[in-house]
Amino acid sequence: MFMNPSLFICYPKALLTGLSLPMEMIASARSIARIKRKKRLKWECQIVSASPNTTQAVNFSNEINVLPNYCLRDAPNAHTIFIPPIWGNPDVVIAKNLPLIEWLIKQHESGVKIVATGTGVSILAFAGLLDDKVATTHWYYFDEFEKKFPKVNLQRQHFITQDENITCTGSINALVDLILYFIENQFGKEVSQIIEQHYSHEINRTYDKPWFAKGASRHPDEGIIEVQQWMETHYSQHFSIKSLSEMANMSERNFTRRFKAAVGSSALSYGLAIKMRVARELLKDTNLSHQDIADQLGFKDKAYFARLFKLKNKLTPGDYREMVRGKLFTVSLSADSE
Repeated sequence: MFMNPSLFICYPKALLTGLSLPMEMIASARSIARIKRKKRLKWECQIVSASPNTTQAVNFSNEINVLPNYCLRDAPNAHTIFIPPIWGNPDVVIAKNLPLIEWLIKQHESGVKIVATGTGVSILAFAGLLDDKVATTHWYYFDEFEKKFPKVNLQRQHFITQDENITCTGSINALVDLILYFIENQFGKEVSQIIEQHYSHEINRTYDKPWFAKGASRHPDEGIIEVQQWMETHYSQHFSIKSLSEMANMSERNFTRRFKAAVGSSALSYGLAIKMRVARELLKDTNLSHQDIADQLGFKDKAYFARLFKLKNKLTPGDYREMVRGKLFTVSLSADSE
């Protein structure tokens, strides 16, 4: 249980979704956990201005004003600090928020965990907190970032990196993956699955845990990556350890071990997750029958597909389609009424 709150830093030109989406997910997880366990679980989130002395409203990149709870001077002790991505040139934001740089250095020295997303990672790099550490940032900023911060060990192939108490995420989607990971650790698998289910229309998870941690047991494995890429584009086929290990030119035992080490789940679980993701997309975006969807995913029949879908998504295919179509219809009505 988090004894100290998570602090979300806000400054002009920040992307609002870097705060609003993770905070909303955390609040939803807290509510679901309270209902299921009939007790209150604490995970407090607070918004902190990058200003050292004032809590005036901050104008984000989309012209929405956000009123912070604290300024830097009055901010409470934190469990984790979240730095949102920046719209436009990060140098401008850095130059106008030098007190934030000094504050982050002190927080890092005291052992507080820091998470930065997208171009917000450049704030930590400017502070020197990423020197000789692994990091990632938004793909569009890779080349510029590498020129400006040559001491940082930039990981272009990873969406999330962790080195000591600093975590970097390359995009909002990657941040959401990280928040889901935190939610699972805090509230358990059942709550995290419900959160992913309800927010899966706003987010698109890339890998189960796209995580590169310095010194950890999971590392890039080109042989496994090739198999993953093939599975992503051949989801209509039946996945077996025998065929996948032959494709990777490995023994079944070695393939099973390396896949689990690289991805964080078994190859068959990973393959089923792909099929379920495609199933959700087809239910949402097409009028295909359940039998047609089962055929496209390589399942034996629609009854078997329906049982698996409910097991993994907590809803039948029909209920899921009704839920997402209802949401899309509501959004459409809202847009038409403007």
